[in-house]
Amino acid sequence: MNNSSIVSLVKANLAQQQLWDFVEESQLNDLDAWVISGVPPHKLSNDDKDLEREWILPVDLKQYSASDLTLEIADKLFAELICRRIILGIANDDGTVVYYFMYKGLHKPKKN
Repeated sequence: MNNSSIVSLVKANLAQQQLWDFVEESQLNDLDAWVISGVPPHKLSNDDKDLEREWILPVDLKQYSASDLTLEIADKLFAELICRRIILGIANDDGTVVYYFMYKGLHKPKKN
């Protein structure tokens, strides 16, 4: 799967299956990477106060497991996007997409 098909797959999954609004893709200036942004239909975490635009980095499962996503790249992503978290949209070759939060710095767990 090439990078453009991964971006298209994750974007379609967000818009059609996860029912996100205002789903857009854009290319980052300093990195050779595409990100997707959008607004989810509900809060993604109990720590969220309001709905806000989220940033999703589409990643091929092969890229993810081959350590192509390094801390240096993550730091550049957070610096350019200016956000507290990035969601990894990890696409498998069978078309399934799973999502994981990647926070900037340490994130304290919520007390029950």
